[in-house]
Amino acid sequence: MAVIDLTDLRIRIPEPSMPDYGVMQTPVLGGSTNRIGRLGGGHLLKLTLPPEDMEPDGRKIVARLQMAKEYGAVIAWPQVDFSIGTPGAAITVSSAVAGGRYVQITGATPRYAIRMGQALNITRNGHRYLYFAGAQTVLDASGAGTVTLTRPLRTKLLGAEAVNLAKPVIEGWIVGDNFGWPIDEQRNVGLQFDVMERA
Repeated sequence: MAVIDLTDLRIRIPEPSMPDYGVMQTPVLGGSTNRIGRLGGGHLLKLTLPPEDMEPDGRKIVARLQMAKEYGAVIAWPQVDFSIGTPGAAITVSSAVAGGRYVQITGATPRYAIRMGQALNITRNGHRYLYFAGAQTVLDASGAGTVTLTRPLRTKLLGAEAVNLAKPVIEGWIVGDNFGWPIDEQRNVGLQFDVMERA
């Protein structure tokens, strides 16, 4: 079964974060420290949904989340008070890249400005990777340019991969050993859960 699309969920409190699997090397007797980075950390989104009446909406949301716990979830990435504009709907990676923090794209709206910190997805083999722009980039008159990322690529790109600037998402797993849906005395259900990107 495909991952469960939860992009229509109303979110009361989003708490984005960036798990870091790198380590610090600190000499026992003092001296300079070094950081050893690790690729593939991805992102994490802690979510609190607004209370819903158990019938009928709460029941349906709980059922969808039960399936998402099993099969994975896709949730809209929050970009609070940010105006995305019209970046274009047919944006692709324009050339192969083996790694690093730079990706050449094409097919966007001419002169579109990708702002520092703006979220985007690059889809490779059906997997939507979440990235963020590390600097502002104004695309050229043909809608092409080089995007700087905040973190290195987590997969090789061959070219022609889809790039989504209009509605970026996090694709991953609802994490934790338990998933509960407490129902209060007003028969409202309150839901909190974490989605870890399947990096």
